[in-house]
Amino acid sequence: MSKKNLTQNTENNESSIPKLLNKIKFKTKNQKRFYKAIEHPDNRIIMAHALAGAGKTYASIHKGLEFLYSKESDINKLIIINPTVSVGNEDQLGFLPGDLMEKISYHNDSAFFILKKIIGEPEMEKLIAKKKLEFRVLNFLRGVNFENSYIILDEAQNTSPLQLKTLATRISDDSKLVIQGDLSQTDKYRVNGTPAYTKSGFYDVWNRFGGVEGVYQVEFSKDDCIRSGIVKRILETYERDEIISLGENNKFEIIDNSQNSDF
Repeated sequence: MSKKNLTQNTENNESSIPKLLNKIKFKTKNQKRFYKAIEHPDNRIIMAHALAGAGKTYASIHKGLEFLYSKESDINKLIIINPTVSVGNEDQLGFLPGDLMEKISYHNDSAFFILKKIIGEPEMEKLIAKKKLEFRVLNFLRGVNFENSYIILDEAQNTSPLQLKTLATRISDDSKLVIQGDLSQTDKYRVNGTPAYTKSGFYDVWNRFGGVEGVYQVEFSKDDCIRSGIVKRILETYERDEIISLGENNKFEIIDNSQNSDF
């Protein structure tokens, strides 16, 4: 399978987007760079480190839906994974009421909200019924291999190095893996109530995979927060206490050649 088939032809990108999806409107340069990094045929693993409200989950889900619906793409499944970690606690799933899907949905509220916003609940349920949209538990990936799939790992700061190693080694060359998170909100790894983000698997792979061919990193800043003014100001108060800057190590820069660039 050619790289051309895995991603839409960027020159005809607008005509490739199905009518069901509205063209994404970027609000910051890093949003657009993240989206373009996912789209680029040479990138198989794309990592995004961003504070809450930067729009990383919306951008990654929107791009995944574009791949899924496009006739020019060989992606036939969108998989969303969210660690089963409650704020301030270790992995929890069994205590929740309902069947497995209901338990998993508890940890994927953000993804469900975005999917409903983009394509509506009936279409989302249709994709689930056709097994083109899946929600998985990170804890149970051994023996699973992802082919022709677009995988999003959200809240990656709450994963262990072993969990991320397991996930990263399950993708094939015809798939893409998006790993995104915010190390300032590490709930699973804490010391005396303070996030111990260096223990996170996200921190490990950011440093381990940086510079590896096929991997691209995008680090957002507080200026990329697109939420309301009060939320942005609140986030700034936390950032003053602990600024987590990882830096980027990429083989190449994303160049936007589109005629109607928003930035």
